[in-house]
Parts: sequence; structure tokens; C-alpha cells
Amino acid sequence: MRCAQLRTALSARLDGEPAGVPDRRLDKHVARCAACREWLERAERLRGTPAADGADGPPEDWSVKLLGRLAAERDEEGSGRPGQGDDGRTR
Repeated sequence: MRCAQLRTALSARLDGEPAGVPDRRLDKHVARCAACREWLERAERLRGTPAADGADGPPEDWSVKLLGRLAAERDEEGSGRPGQGDDGRTR
């Protein structure tokens, strides 16, 4: 199985949905794959953000803040990469 398929299963598991992959297999892959482990840690942090507010659901501006954080992270990751312009697009 590819990482993308396992990440979909991990996402389903985080949401309390059937993962379609045995938990043991997911856990074994995450233990071996640094990229998926990092992805899972980030997903868990992002998932926990609304609950930190103590409300029953995310506040109205939560999605705006989340999208802003993701864009900022993308910009940080994209800065300094060869072949990319200031807008992050490949030349």
C-alpha cells in the first residue's frame, strides 16, 4: 500500500470512521515511515484545535484561521526552493 492510501485510512480512523485497514498495519507503517508519522502528528494537532476552545464545535472563524496557518506553513516550506517564484509556483 502507498502512503497516500494509508494516510486516507489514518484520516478515517481519526474521524472515528472505519479505516478499511487493520489498526495494527497502520500503526506498524507509522512506526516505520517518518513522513506518515509527521503527517499523523500534524493531523492530530490540527484536529485538536477546535476542541481547545472548549466549545461544542469550532468557532465561526476557525476555518479561516486554519486555512491561514496552512498557507503560512506552505509558504515557509516553499521559500528558498530552487525553481520557484515568490508566489510558490514552479517556474
